[in-house]
Amino acid sequence: MEKVVELFPTPLYSNNIGTDYKLCDTDLYQHSTTHGNISVDQQYLLKIKSLKENIENEIETYIRKYLRLKTNINLKHQCSWLLVHKKGDYSPQHYHRNSWLSGIYYYKVNDNSGNIEFTKTPPYGWTDSLMNPCSEVEELNNITANSYIITPQSGDLFLFPSHLVHKSFTNESDCDRVCLSFNYTLHGSWGTPTQYISI
Repeated sequence: MEKVVELFPTPLYSNNIGTDYKLCDTDLYQHSTTHGNISVDQQYLLKIKSLKENIENEIETYIRKYLRLKTNINLKHQCSWLLVHKKGDYSPQHYHRNSWLSGIYYYKVNDNSGNIEFTKTPPYGWTDSLMNPCSEVEELNNITANSYIITPQSGDLFLFPSHLVHKSFTNESDCDRVCLSFNYTLHGSWGTPTQYISI
């Protein structure tokens, strides 16, 4: 009997945790002329206890229920920052090289605030960048697509491996797009005697 096994998928977790949180006032600086404003405070999430607790509850679900990590492994907050994108602002394609798990929480968006796109990094997947017939695929799906685009709603939370390439499209709305990005790192002890690590 024929079958296809989707080997080594990249887990993207999402849930809507609402917007019943009071964001703290913070100083912002302009990242560039079109990349929006970022909080000077790189530990922003620590100031909003209820939001941090809810995000960490979702992280627990992600790592225990879906990744099946044992309880000797934990994740700890590394850094977090507020992002404010005005009309015309966007986040260019990037990934977070200084962490293990990254996330984005959308506090305030509308349908014209700009989508988020997650992109497969060649040569992984069913094809590669040198010989890539994606233009000839009749219907893209989780196996054949090179990217995955989501229109975020206010309250949406996304968790993903930090190596996953992503970007936010241009905010076409007259309203600010307000979101919170964050990184978490592994803590615990694991490995074989000659490859043991403790963080």
